[in-house]
Amino acid sequence: MTRKSEQRRKIIYERIQREGSVKVTELSNDYNVSSETIRKDLDVLCEQGKIEKKHGSANRIDKYSHIPLRVKREDHREEKIRMAACASKLIEDYQTIWLDAGSSVYTMLRFLSPRKNLTIDTNSIEIATALAGSHHRLIVVGGLLEPIGQSLVGPFANEQIAALHFDLAFLGSDGFKNSEGPTTFAYEEIQIKRTALMHAARSVLLVDDSKTEVCAPYQYARFREFDTIVTTADPSNFPEPEKVIVA
Repeated sequence: MTRKSEQRRKIIYERIQREGSVKVTELSNDYNVSSETIRKDLDVLCEQGKIEKKHGSANRIDKYSHIPLRVKREDHREEKIRMAACASKLIEDYQTIWLDAGSSVYTMLRFLSPRKNLTIDTNSIEIATALAGSHHRLIVVGGLLEPIGQSLVGPFANEQIAALHFDLAFLGSDGFKNSEGPTTFAYEEIQIKRTALMHAARSVLLVDDSKTEVCAPYQYARFREFDTIVTTADPSNFPEPEKVIVA
């Protein structure tokens, strides 16, 4: 794939997100490429789980949970990097930390190498895989695989987390529009997130400002339950702005 094609697909995806639905003929005319080229672009976006294709058009997927984690990691990437850099500064050598199975928390991995002798606990398959060669101690809780989020969930996973203690727990959210706290699309993740939150000496929520525009069905905590919120959103979105670190 050429850089030009990659950039065009990014623009097309962002347009579909804004407008909800776009016709192939409109995209072909607006970007001065053939309808066949546009269909190939849409095929790629559809395979990535970013959009839905219908005859002659492409539609936004309203349920963000349908998007695989590998794709979500690329959305609002620069904001997630800024948040991850800020959040990682809260970690000290020799601490035990919990890393949630979310894209914002996943981005923190690039900042963990300088720390010494961390114990990292997670239920994320992708985080565990990325840390397999790390010099840190890694504990992966087992359980039922939630395939879209690539997380291990269920009673067995929850019992294991309940037996652990974290100096810091880092958690994310699928959105919080008109909500008193972070939400998730994965019902199976509710208890996992709550248990990790309860077993942490200090809890940190990572949310970029795009999460102010969406709300998932299941609220797993209240903002007041977190010790720190790292975000790119306006602090006024939260009930206790003094807890907010703006990245």
